[in-house]
This record gives sequence, structure tokens and C-alpha cells, in this order.
Amino acid sequence: MVTGKRTLPLSEEVRVFHLEQQARGVSPHTARAQVGDLGKLLEHALRAKWDDWKVSPRTLRGFALELGDRGLDPASQARVLSTVRGFFKWLWETQRIDCNPASGLRNPKQPKRLPAFLTEGESQALLDLPQAVDFSTARLACLLELLYASGLRVSELVGLDLQDVFSDQRTLRVMGKGRKERMVPYHAQAATILDVYFGYRAAFLAAKALPASPAIFLNQRGGRLTPTSVRTLLRSALQAASVRSRVSPHALRHSFATHLLNRGMDLRAIQELLGHASLSTTQRYTHLGLEELARTYEKAHPRAKG
Repeated sequence: MVTGKRTLPLSEEVRVFHLEQQARGVSPHTARAQVGDLGKLLEHALRAKWDDWKVSPRTLRGFALELGDRGLDPASQARVLSTVRGFFKWLWETQRIDCNPASGLRNPKQPKRLPAFLTEGESQALLDLPQAVDFSTARLACLLELLYASGLRVSELVGLDLQDVFSDQRTLRVMGKGRKERMVPYHAQAATILDVYFGYRAAFLAAKALPASPAIFLNQRGGRLTPTSVRTLLRSALQAASVRSRVSPHALRHSFATHLLNRGMDLRAIQELLGHASLSTTQRYTHLGLEELARTYEKAHPRAKG
């Protein structure tokens, strides 16, 4: 942080802000980031000879543009500007300035990153690895198979209850984002693995004398498995299968969509299977019913054996 004759009152306001943030109990990591972020703002203000923090939105945008000129990537710029917005909001709320020039300060556009996904070979290696010999291995095999078989979000997967499985139709009732319900098919191989897991699940509950649970996927205490636990299990499975370890469970959802698309499945059908919000309610089942979805899915999914 710049020091010198012109550091007051500018640096004093920054110092008081940091003290109040510490009193609020912000984490040490956040506190360090805020010091660095406002250090950049203070350096700019002193160099531009600001007399106080009562600056115009246009003047503040000049600082934002400078961040890009200094070579900061968009994510770093966004973090700095977030801190700056918080600082100016505090200045305004504590009546140190009459209006908030940072209220309209926008982050730079973030580059669009292509979602990570596995190749078909990597997917096969991952799914063929677990050998269902007990509750834990059967659970892992079923988790992986359903993530790839139905393209579910991890939160949707762990939220499944026994009553959400319609085995005669080989479909799952899924509660998606915004509490939107959809029906998703799964193939015959997934059905077999699900049945194997159900057998081990029942034996596990009986052996442990645990009460019945509506959740399909259980932890070692008989409670519902969490998304964090699924990520941990997947990370271990990826390492064991010698597949790229820095792939999240969400990558199986992207792999599901990518592989179906590559094999000729209609994009609109894939959007319906995924439950994407980009597909409007009126479009969702106008031209594609669940029966047609299931039929095209069976033809396209790499692991569907019929």
C-alpha cells in the first residue's frame, strides 16, 4: 500500500474499513484479499491526485480500465471490483460520501470456458472399474452409472428417493432447479447395476440395524449421501481408473450430453433430458414426448445395450 504525505485522508478511510471488516469476523483469506484490492485502488487514487473518495462513476471506471491495462485477468479484475464496490458502499452507508459512485460499476466479461468432459474411452474405463462386492463398491458403481446414464446433476442424484424410481418404465423422477420435475430414462445396464446396489443397500441397513430411509444413496450412518461425498468418491475413482483427476462429477453430465450429441441424438431431446432452463416450458414436451425421448435415448447412449 502506498504511503506518503498524501495518504490522509484516503488511506485513513481504507484503514478504518479494514478494521471494521476484521471486527465483523471476515476470514483471514478475505481480509488479505481486501488489503491487496484496496491497495490497488489507493495507489491509483494517489497517482491521480484524488482529494477524497467523493469521485464520479466515470472517474471510478478509469480505475477499472486500468486493471485490465495492468494485465489482470478478468477473474482477478472482478474480485478487485467486488471489494471496491463493498468499500464504496461502506463509505456511503457510513455517510462519508453523499452518493455511491460504484453502484453501477460492472465486472469485465468473463471468457466462456468449454465444459470439461470425458472421452467415451475414459467414461468406459471409469464405469467399468468398480466391482460390486459390498455396499460401498456397489454404491460407487451405481453412482457413476446413473450420473453417466441419465446426465443428472449431483444434487439431483443424491436427492433421489426410492419412490422416484419407476423400474418398469426404467425412468427416474428428478427434481431439478427451481423445483421443476422431469422424467429421465435410464438404460438396461444401469437398471441391472441399480438392482445390485438395492440388494447390498438392504443388507447394509439390516446388518447395521439402521432405520429405513427414503434416500436411494446412503452414507455409512444410513443418512442421505451428500454432494461433497460424491465428489470425494469420484475423485478416488478417477485416480484408480487413471483418468484425469481434475474432473468434477459435473463432467459426467457434460460427457453424457456430448456423447449423445456425437452419436446423433437431437439437441432438443438432450436439453429435455438435462432439464436445462434454456428450454421453455411450452417447448419442453410440445414435439417430444417421454416415449420418444426414451426411444432415441436407447439408440444413442453408448452404454445402452437394449
